[in-house]
Parts: sequence; C-alpha cells; structure tokens
Amino acid sequence: MSTIEHYHLVINECSGSGRGKKISQQVIQTLTNKRLSIELYKSVYPGHTIKLVHSLAQKITQNPALSQLIIIIGGDGTLHEAFLGLGEEFAHLPLGYIPSGSGNDFARGNGIPKNPVKALEQILAADQPKKIDVLQYLDHHQNSTGYAVNNVGIGFDAAIVKKANHSPSKPFLNKIGLNSLVYLACFIQVFFKQASFPLTIIIDGKKKQFEDAFLVIVNNHPYFGGGIPVSPKASQVDGKLDLIILPKLPFLKILYLFSLMITGEKHLNHKDVYYSQSKTLSLKTTRTIDSNADGEELTYQSIDFTLHTSSRYFWH
Repeated sequence: MSTIEHYHLVINECSGSGRGKKISQQVIQTLTNKRLSIELYKSVYPGHTIKLVHSLAQKITQNPALSQLIIIIGGDGTLHEAFLGLGEEFAHLPLGYIPSGSGNDFARGNGIPKNPVKALEQILAADQPKKIDVLQYLDHHQNSTGYAVNNVGIGFDAAIVKKANHSPSKPFLNKIGLNSLVYLACFIQVFFKQASFPLTIIIDGKKKQFEDAFLVIVNNHPYFGGGIPVSPKASQVDGKLDLIILPKLPFLKILYLFSLMITGEKHLNHKDVYYSQSKTLSLKTTRTIDSNADGEELTYQSIDFTLHTSSRYFWH
C-alpha cells in the first residue's frame, strides 16, 4: 500500500502522436475516483520538463513532512528530461512513470505495463522506491554532465534521429500515427550517406581502437529503437554499461544483423559485432559526429565522453 499523500503529474500531451493527452485523462480520472490529492503540470516545449521537475523537486524537499511523488506521463524523451531535472542535487527523489510515447523502451525494459491504468495501479501498489541504474556521461569538450535512462548513441542511429527530427513530414505523420515511416525512410537515406569513423574506447582501463565504427550504442537495458533488443544481457541493476559497435557493412548485411537483434542474442556472437560489458567506458573520436541520449540530439562535435552508471530511485 502506497504511503504517498500527494501526486504531482507532469504531462506531455503531445507524446506518442497525441496519445499523451488521452492517457493523462485516464490517469487523472482514476486518481480522482480514488479521491487522491493531485496537481497537474503540462510540459509544452523542449526542455520544459527539466524546469518543471527541478522546480517540483525543490518544492518537495522544502516540505519533507508531506509524502509526495512526481509522476511523468510522456515518452522516453520526456522521462529523459525528468531525470535531467533531478540532476545530482535531487538524485534521492524517486519518479513514477506512465508511458505514452511511441517507442517506450524504458517501460519495456522495466516491466511497466502499456495500459496506463495498470501502470498507475503498479505505482499506487508500491510502498517504497526501487533503485535503478541510469547512464551518466561527462562530455569533456562541453565540460558538462548528462544522463540517459535508455542509451547513448554515436554515429548511424544518432544521424537517423537527427534527420527524422528535422524531417518536414514528421509532424504530419506523427499526427496520423505513422511516425515509424519517417524513421524507416531516414534509415535508408542515412545509411548510404553516413561514413564510418575512427573510434577509441577505454573499457575499465583497457584501450581499444576501431578504424571503421559506424553504429555505437551504450545501453542501460536491452531495448532501443522502439523495442529492438540490441543488448539482451543489459540490466538496470547490475552497475554495468553494455556497448555495441558495428562497422560499416553492406546494406543487406546490416539488415541481416538487425534481424538477428530482433530474434534474440545471436548477433552478439557475430564476427562483425563488438560487444562488451564494463563498469566504466570512455569514447573518443577525432571527427565531428552525431550523437544522442535517449533519442535527444547532443552537440554536433567530435566525441570525448566518459560514462558510468549512477543510481536513481524509481517508484513502481
């Protein structure tokens, strides 16, 4: 039985091609029927969730006598911003999450039901938070720290995200629920334009060089790209980073490797796939390259990242 006395709902109504609005209405109605104390906050522009969550975290810590919980209703990008809003200062505060995005990889990796009422009931039934790992990275060029709940990507997948985000057809296809077509088209276009790049990695103190890296993903749980189990051995409770590196391969071979990813763990043993688990990881490129965290674009620059896991609290 939950000990929470007051719920703060941070809602991204535009998430999931507008599903966020419908799902939030169901959640609000359920909480109202249960006569629970709630406040609503709408996230309406990029970065807004960061500000909302940071402000709410300050409010909660100023009134420790009242047991309060922030619940995020949105997609992976909204949740990403929520953890940025907590930062290190409020890392002790838990978050609840009800998925309403199009990919929902975090929910899939953490056993959160797709049904919003069931996801809410899971939150209400919990009596204490669970500790999970999130990715923490230091960008040495920007001298800044960031977080990711799902993954950090460099190269191919990051370039797809960038192209899709700036596609003129994305708003319309999102509206009619066909946003996956944007990513499919961008997948094909980016593949034939994207070049491989030299990459240096340091894993738990050991250095390794790649001359033709193409796809680089650091995962925190098995899924990326809306349900592809690229890192099937990854866990958010083991303190480890899962790294996948693919070289530039012929198009049909890339498709074959992706088919192996979808069907199980066979891709991890493929000769063209580099896979490792580690406590710490450094990534460095000499060329300017696209990168992203949880599908959110990072600064277009050469890469000099140091990554490790950081503990956060999750109420479910």
